[in-house]
Amino acid sequence: MHRGMGLPTTEYIEIDHPWFSNDLMPIYRWTFPSEATDEELTASLRAREDLGIRARYYTAWVIDMSSITEAPATQRKALAEHLKRFHEFGVRWNAGSALIVPNRWLRGLVTAVTWLSPPKFPYRLFSEPIEAERWAKKQLAAKVAELD
Repeated sequence: MHRGMGLPTTEYIEIDHPWFSNDLMPIYRWTFPSEATDEELTASLRAREDLGIRARYYTAWVIDMSSITEAPATQRKALAEHLKRFHEFGVRWNAGSALIVPNRWLRGLVTAVTWLSPPKFPYRLFSEPIEAERWAKKQLAAKVAELD
């Protein structure tokens, strides 16, 4: 069993992309760089969508956006479209997404993306990574407890 989450580790799928950390599976940490090309962003979105196609277990996400310094309209649109494609998985299997957005500009970015494609799963914005991870763990534990 894995960290008391009630699922065998063999069922977890690693996301093979440098922006993702699989260390706490089934909690995934997605860390955005300060700047990225549209192609780099698209590759990370595809990696996450691949997990969504294959995984059939509860997940939680710690999405660290704290380093982002720019987000062109093309990338905001790509994120909104990603949320639409990821919608079915998110509604069924996402226990919660904790977004690390420590400043007003990043909060505005999240608002813009979620306005275009409102998530149907729990999510919260945090300033501190420790708080975000704590919340994600609690969300996941609550979902897994529903299975008992």
